[in-house]
Amino acid sequence: MKKVDISVDFCGLHFENPFILSSAPPTANAEMIRRAFDAGWAGAVTKTLALKPTQNVRPRFSSFCSESGTPIGFENIEQITDHKLEEWLPKLRKIKKKYPNKILIASLMAPANPQEWQKLAQRVQSTRPDMFELNLSCPHMAEMGRGSYIGQDPQLTSDVVKWVTEVAEVPVMAKLTPNVTDIAYIGFMAKKSGADALSAINTVRALMGVDLDTMEPKPSINGFSAFGGLSGSCVKPIALRCVAQIAKGTGLPVSGIGGITDWRDAVEFLMCGATTLQLATAVMYNGYEIINDMTTGLSNYLYEKSISSVKEITGKVLPKIGDLANLDFGYKVVYEVDKTKCIKCGLCYRACRDGAYDAIKADEERLPTIDEEKCDGCSLCKHVCPVWNCINMKVVKRG
Repeated sequence: MKKVDISVDFCGLHFENPFILSSAPPTANAEMIRRAFDAGWAGAVTKTLALKPTQNVRPRFSSFCSESGTPIGFENIEQITDHKLEEWLPKLRKIKKKYPNKILIASLMAPANPQEWQKLAQRVQSTRPDMFELNLSCPHMAEMGRGSYIGQDPQLTSDVVKWVTEVAEVPVMAKLTPNVTDIAYIGFMAKKSGADALSAINTVRALMGVDLDTMEPKPSINGFSAFGGLSGSCVKPIALRCVAQIAKGTGLPVSGIGGITDWRDAVEFLMCGATTLQLATAVMYNGYEIINDMTTGLSNYLYEKSISSVKEITGKVLPKIGDLANLDFGYKVVYEVDKTKCIKCGLCYRACRDGAYDAIKADEERLPTIDEEKCDGCSLCKHVCPVWNCINMKVVKRG
């Protein structure tokens, strides 16, 4: 098979690969964007621009890790750009001039006021960005009547998209918040008003935790804190659900965001309907160089599957995602233990006894046996087992 093609076309724009830097600290200034482009990123979304910059508190990040120390969740109360628009505009022009084949997306934010949105869009448009991304989703800008204050309201979302598309000469993408009841409906309202694409998700509103020694919320700013935006691998299942919902519900091109940490995550997002992929938290932990692992991993996966292009897997699993009521309730499975791999930890026995169907018994040597008559096929035992491939599914009936 010939070399696979990992380039993608999105809203009439050609990306050398699907990977874009999300609007976040990694795109806080022009120099950072230039370095990212040199590293191999196909595009970048600027830190959110506004008619007036904002200030940041210190510290403004917090995180939690697994027992092994692997980062799982990352929270920020970072505001939009703290640089004046007058400082950004000439630098954006220079970026586009130096990197004509890279995709530069300008992130915009304003309150629910048509004059401010249109003025901002027209001023930034003078620098010739490739696309606008409307930040309708930042959870901690809502207090100021911006961000998710707009994105949680279907009509305000529709209004803002309409205001910007009236003056935009480039594609307009609305960035959606997961902090809503029905993200597909919000996306539909954005589409109705002329959005060319949707990006999702922005961060999930959260409180990271409490310091048990100081009895202060995290992150502590002189003893106090505020609800922030949660990102990192822990939000990936929420993000995948949202991407699939808006891809199925709107038919618009989707830029997937949320918990993408390696090429495997990237492939999942593509299969759930995303065409381009945005990263921020993973870059903050590992640097711009992760683009090499992303592109190599994606290319190798496609090659091993004899797939010639990214387009062939985009949205591939969407037809397989539906309502619970329509699933095959006649499909029956049970589980069985490979006793040659069992380490006799007892976790499956305890989990099934206290959390499932009490279908597992242990012999004198503490080796578990699953009673197929009592096993309901829920799969809890497999998920608590610490040994790879020790507990496996067996189909006993197909509906």
